[in-house]
Amino acid sequence: MKKSHKRQRMTEITRQAIVDRLFLDSSEPFYGKSDLISFLKRTWPLSQMPSTDYRFKDAEGDIWQHSVNNDDWTDSELLWNRLKIGEIPDEQFSRFLEARVHPLICPDRDRMESLVAAFNEELKNDRFVMRKASEISGRPIYKVSSLDDVGGLGNAYEVVLSFAGEDRAYVDQVAQILRDSDISLFYDNYEEVTLWGKNLTEHLHMVYSSSARYCVMFISENYAEKVWPTHERRSAFEKAISSKEEYILPARFDDTDIPGLSKHISYIDLRKKSPDQFAALIIQKLGHTIADDVEESTDSTLSDDDIPF
Repeated sequence: MKKSHKRQRMTEITRQAIVDRLFLDSSEPFYGKSDLISFLKRTWPLSQMPSTDYRFKDAEGDIWQHSVNNDDWTDSELLWNRLKIGEIPDEQFSRFLEARVHPLICPDRDRMESLVAAFNEELKNDRFVMRKASEISGRPIYKVSSLDDVGGLGNAYEVVLSFAGEDRAYVDQVAQILRDSDISLFYDNYEEVTLWGKNLTEHLHMVYSSSARYCVMFISENYAEKVWPTHERRSAFEKAISSKEEYILPARFDDTDIPGLSKHISYIDLRKKSPDQFAALIIQKLGHTIADDVEESTDSTLSDDDIPF
């Protein structure tokens, strides 16, 4: 009988060793070429986390006050005591590492490769590895995955797009903006070579069930009826059920009911958003900085009509 391998967690020992390596390098801060808040928002939803300082409404405010404005929290206190980096899920810690070697954070390729090698030296002890998963503007994008996930994609993408072909005109504009903003995404038109020769049923199941941080569903009457969107949707539901964080991000072209999708999940009404505005929302959700040439939504809060309950 073949022995099965249980997925191993990244231990606090491994995390401590990796963070120590970042702190020991005095040539640049642990958040690289980014500013502190923008870097942290790639891993933690700071605007949704409570403040420890009554003067601020969320974690973003008090971290800025104590780590940027006053500088009275050390980096170690910030990561270990405030952000609990030793306790966050493996997937979230992986995002922290992936963000650190992202080309926007670490533009120097030699430095990037040095960090990847250092991370892998520690990750291998818990049977994880950081590998090149894709490229942006000719620069590598690295993702962490388990060595026990044979044939898996790890978190190869930040976001995957699920839609019906009839809605491609809108989705194509969103995808273009995301790619121009250096977002790692799965959009079929960008994956022609990757998909060539694949068993699409198996590969797309892997993509939508285990390869990304978020799945954006572009919901419409056609989306509910078509075969491939249904396959993608069912695969995405598998991850949504097991994930502790939100995974499916619904966006509606109309009010079509989608089997399996709770009516209590907040959605974006695409009838009220241009592709630029919607792409900006995705970029914000991922914790990235919105480029100057991307049109932000003028409505930053959900109206009563946007809330489906």
